[in-house]
Amino acid sequence: MSGVFTNMGQGSRLLHWTGWIQIGLAIVFLFCGAFDETRVYGESVWLKPIRYSVSIALYVWTMALLLRPLRGWSVSAWLARGIALTMFTEILLIALQSARGMPSHFNNKTPQDATIFAVMGLMMLLNALLVFGVFLGYVWRESGLDAVLVAGIRTGLVLFMMGSLAGVIMVVLQGHTIGAGDGGPGLPFVGWSAMHGDLRIAHAVGLHGLQVIPLAAWWISTRMRGSSRTAQAAALLVVSLGYLGVLVFTLRQAFAGQPLLRA
Repeated sequence: MSGVFTNMGQGSRLLHWTGWIQIGLAIVFLFCGAFDETRVYGESVWLKPIRYSVSIALYVWTMALLLRPLRGWSVSAWLARGIALTMFTEILLIALQSARGMPSHFNNKTPQDATIFAVMGLMMLLNALLVFGVFLGYVWRESGLDAVLVAGIRTGLVLFMMGSLAGVIMVVLQGHTIGAGDGGPGLPFVGWSAMHGDLRIAHAVGLHGLQVIPLAAWWISTRMRGSSRTAQAAALLVVSLGYLGVLVFTLRQAFAGQPLLRA
């Protein structure tokens, strides 16, 4: 485990510490929720920043690992700075709205709320472009990694960008629930609707492809070391297509107005 964190630091010390700061913020938000009983859409107003800070920590740590093979690329440091900036801006704006007792997303009730949401949207767009930059790094640059692992990383980055597109759909629709307004009964912690379709599920599936597929590629390249390159590539293709199938299924289910699990 210590080796993993060492690799993060070697990939990007900035992103490494950004992740730890996000974990620290999650603890702060947890304490805030213990003393603040304000609720938005039926859940503690501090639950969303807790979810986001933990998710951001996982994301920036993943990007720190992915940037390590590209650290000889002059652009990689700027990509890390951009990712850290967008993530800090995002979590601080979410926390600001929580402190005000207001929803952070799809909230255009006042000019201030609309501005905050617009800035958050801009940060997410910029972050998606930065992820695309990392993808180009794995296309243009020689990483020195196993070919199957590189293919898995590229696939994970593409899935992340597809998940980001699901976020764009939510912005266009000005909500994440299909078949009703946002809010109502939701699954524990994640808050996904337990009564209607919810685009956040496909959004999350796509984003976390960034971890799942490269990890699967690493496992394949390690456990199937004695197999042919073709067999390893075929195994990765099966996993990737299966994961893509889950993404498509959750997106279709959301547009059909069906919850992942019904309350």
